[in-house]
Amino acid sequence: MPISRNEVIETRDALAAPLGPLTSHDERLERQDRWVEEGGVELLEALIALVSSPPVDDQLQHASLDEWSMLLVEVAGTLGKRHPEVALQRLLPLLEDDHARAAAIDILGSVGDARAVPELGRLMRGRRFSEDDLVHLAGALGEIGGEEACRLLAQLRQAVTPGQRELRQEIDIAVQAARCE
Repeated sequence: MPISRNEVIETRDALAAPLGPLTSHDERLERQDRWVEEGGVELLEALIALVSSPPVDDQLQHASLDEWSMLLVEVAGTLGKRHPEVALQRLLPLLEDDHARAAAIDILGSVGDARAVPELGRLMRGRRFSEDDLVHLAGALGEIGGEEACRLLAQLRQAVTPGQRELRQEIDIAVQAARCE
């Protein structure tokens, strides 16, 4: 049975809400783990559907859109590790969507499946990116790791201008995470 968009938005919003006096961090994590266990592939597909069409601020009562999106990446990444075929099949096409690209890249990084690296490389060579997009790309390559990811990170590092110090730092962090050197 498919999970409704509103159910996913409301649950993610509640899980992103500030902790209250009656809720501990551990309790929230247990609730999130139960949600992931029970949701399976259907939850993964519902979350990925929200990547290209995130909720608007009016739909969120407890969390900011940034907090909600960060948790979306975390949960979709966890589920994507369990169901990598589904994650890749659904996320790779989103790399072409300007509005969904950053979140799709972040989730692919979180999934950590090396089969995404050639597509990330193709994407990197095929278009001009903003500095923010390159930060997402470097982070994903760093999380995935491997020889091809390290080669792409080296290419990114070479293309960085002296004025892009923050991007260079992010690439250096990704290189360390991927154990490239």
